[in-house]
Amino acid sequence: MRALLAVLVLAGCSQPAPQSGAEAIAAREDTALQPLKAQYKPVINGIDVKGTTLDIFVDADQFNSMDDALEVQMKAQVLKRWSAAWRSNHPGRHATLRVRLRNYFGEELFSESAKT
Repeated sequence: MRALLAVLVLAGCSQPAPQSGAEAIAAREDTALQPLKAQYKPVINGIDVKGTTLDIFVDADQFNSMDDALEVQMKAQVLKRWSAAWRSNHPGRHATLRVRLRNYFGEELFSESAKT
């Protein structure tokens, strides 16, 4: 009987904690932005969503060697996707969204804002 009780207690402890509303929104926004990593590989290495700010971590060498037209296209696509992801998770709300491109050391290479 004790063994069964111990198994039930351990099984209950191993359940993942439920996500808060903010965590769930951040996870959905992150998922919506993941295709950018595949589309602009190997330039984009990581994505971090914090409220109304999206940090895109880039390989500085790859970023600096991009064709100018492709760089402009990437920046526009990032802002467009970020705006769409944010609006879908915050219906009826307005905000100034910020996109920052950062290198491995966290130094800002580019920043742009847009109102929703």
